[in-house]
Amino acid sequence: MLRKTGLFFTVMMLLFTVILIGTVVGAGIPSFKINLNASQVTIGDNVVVAIQGNNVTDLYGYEAVLTYNADLLEFNSTQSNGSFEGYKIAQDSGNQVTFACTKMGNKSGENGDLAIGTLTFKAKKNGQANITLKQMTTMTSQELASIWNVNAQAAVKIDGTIPGPGSGRGGGGGGSSTPPTKEDPNLYVAKESELRIETAQDGQTSVIAVIDSKRLAQKLTDLQATSGSNVLSFEIPGEHDLNALQLPLPTLFNSLKEHKDTILSVRSHLGTYDLPMSILNQADFAGKAGVEGATLIIRIDKAKSLHETKFDQSISDKGMVRVSDMIDYKVILKTKDKEEEIHSFGNSFVTRVILVDEMIQDPSAATAVVYDPATGEMKFVPSVFTVKGGKTEVKVIRNSNSMYAIVQNKKTFDDMIGHWAQQEVEQLASKMIINGTSDRTYTPEMQITRAQFAALLVRGLGLPEEAGLNVFTDVADTQWYAPEVNTAAKYGLVQGVAEGQFNPDAQITREQMVVMMMKAIGLVKGTSASGASVMNASFADQDLLSDYARNAVADAAGKGLIHGKTETTFAPQDVATRAEAAVIIKRVLQYANLIN
Repeated sequence: MLRKTGLFFTVMMLLFTVILIGTVVGAGIPSFKINLNASQVTIGDNVVVAIQGNNVTDLYGYEAVLTYNADLLEFNSTQSNGSFEGYKIAQDSGNQVTFACTKMGNKSGENGDLAIGTLTFKAKKNGQANITLKQMTTMTSQELASIWNVNAQAAVKIDGTIPGPGSGRGGGGGGSSTPPTKEDPNLYVAKESELRIETAQDGQTSVIAVIDSKRLAQKLTDLQATSGSNVLSFEIPGEHDLNALQLPLPTLFNSLKEHKDTILSVRSHLGTYDLPMSILNQADFAGKAGVEGATLIIRIDKAKSLHETKFDQSISDKGMVRVSDMIDYKVILKTKDKEEEIHSFGNSFVTRVILVDEMIQDPSAATAVVYDPATGEMKFVPSVFTVKGGKTEVKVIRNSNSMYAIVQNKKTFDDMIGHWAQQEVEQLASKMIINGTSDRTYTPEMQITRAQFAALLVRGLGLPEEAGLNVFTDVADTQWYAPEVNTAAKYGLVQGVAEGQFNPDAQITREQMVVMMMKAIGLVKGTSASGASVMNASFADQDLLSDYARNAVADAAGKGLIHGKTETTFAPQDVATRAEAAVIIKRVLQYANLIN
């Protein structure tokens, strides 16, 4: 059968309006939205409207009806295209555009979440221009049509001078409608020429902000000269699945000495990523400093739906619920011949923010988790929850990149009801930092070993496990705690009891636990172990403290992180219990601002 194309296709689709009327509601039913390439432009810039479809089935052709502010925008039909090869037609009736596109020949339709097309407008006057996708008519490969009332809206602010002679835009007449807007020294707004909007093979939309070297250098200079802040923010416009910021690496290195404390903050609709420029001192980055054309790419991407589905299936039987998108954060070093992803930042903890479209009132029963799609493994990640404007911002703090999501989980134990450590134990269990001795019991008075406490510290800090280090001769690779103990040793949280010996199965004393605790705080805060400290708390048995533990105990007591076992004694040589360990871990994480 011959396919209907051109005006005939449009007419045929419009004939169906009497018969088929769709409403965009419900799971699994197609929905449509629009994204803009920028939230703010100047006169003469292009405004690109990307039409996105979700849950689309067998899309062979479509017709989109959009309204716009004709006094502020001018439609450009030649730069408007569908996302698949075929025949297109565009009709502009003043403030309304009808854009139709269809495949040709015996081809199958498109399915899933996909980019449908892009329409281009030119900004011609100052003001806020509103664009609305009023209606979508879709046709399947079997010529079945459906009409969807959408009313998806987007807006762009046009704020800039009218180009004059010699401006490079071919304008004439000189003058300006409004004075130039003074730039925010803390905000880098990418120009249209710096943005690359594409459609990936799987239908996901992608935007890359390719930052200009000269503009970046000037912005860093202005930041130091005029701003009291050390944060330079980059806005990635629109609501795209894949969001990237590409920075010229040599420019960053040239500014590093003066900007070692500067933070590059990337903001997208999915959340933010704060990368300290001091990270560039690490060997992975420094080795590329002089490579011509080398770039630093920061990505904030929505995970593919198959990863989210697999993740949701894995947590459903555990009683957990995912309440956010799954976000994949990446930092990539790119040269002419290869791309190298940087997974670890050593001792530097990097902050990200994931946005949740609901209020999470009880942060003790929710957490960020890191997810490995290859193994299906999920682990706790340090995270702080803040409710703002009916939504929740989750600050995720970790020294490595990966795929993250926010889950809700509530864990209780029968033998912790009324216990003095109930709140701490159940909060850490809900966050998957500690486990019970069974599904319903925690056994709080059981004594804890050195290896077990080291493992708790590593989990609580969200450190990526290091396998195969073999730091201690008495920590065999076959032991469950080997990756955690080796990781703790790598980051300086533990040390041996003798040369090459850790004594992992020995019960840990209270003073040993405090020493590890203070090293963990020093790692996160970026400070070394304190020197000689004065004991603010007066313990009658402080002479029983070992020399190696004296400063750590004094420092912890001075910060209010530890208390005596009784009103007058600390009992440094007593063996610690599982309840005491949970309390110590929670105090470490709260003091280091890693949990609420």
